[in-house]
Amino acid sequence: MSSSNSSASVEDESSPGFLMRSTIKSMSLKFSSVKNVSTGQLWSWLKTPQERQVFILDTRPVEEYNISHIENAVRVSHEDSDMNSLVQTLEQSLAGKPNPTVVCYCSVGYRSSVVAQNLQKFYKDSGKTPVPEIYNLAGSLFQWANEERPMVDSNGRQTHFAHPYTSFWGKLLHAQHRANVSS
Repeated sequence: MSSSNSSASVEDESSPGFLMRSTIKSMSLKFSSVKNVSTGQLWSWLKTPQERQVFILDTRPVEEYNISHIENAVRVSHEDSDMNSLVQTLEQSLAGKPNPTVVCYCSVGYRSSVVAQNLQKFYKDSGKTPVPEIYNLAGSLFQWANEERPMVDSNGRQTHFAHPYTSFWGKLLHAQHRANVSS
């Protein structure tokens, strides 16, 4: 391999890819009890609903959700510690379905990991069964957007923009996907 090719393949430490991988690893360490699923695996599951019923939870505030979200995602607050009504909704939606699965996401994975962890704890403490598989989406919506996967806005229209959350965290989002929002 020539030196020009190898230098072109080296990723700058400020690039979204390097920073995203570091963030995903950090979230995995902080929330070690929460399983992660890749965006590619989620996409595969969504394309084969006869094999796995996936219930997607968007754990961001409404102003972020309205700009874009994964189609059919249900918005919940990451600050809501009462899991009873959420679990009732999950039970109704997933009853009798193959491989019931819950995937939580936010911007980069912190808030969604909180919700996934709270769900795990609720199921463990309550003894409720069956327990769906519960995942955090690795890299969350920023990774999904960076991979050009489909998103919709609050009106159900396709969009490629995502709310950048903050100017700091928004650096994990490719510039062409950052919605112009006032802080």
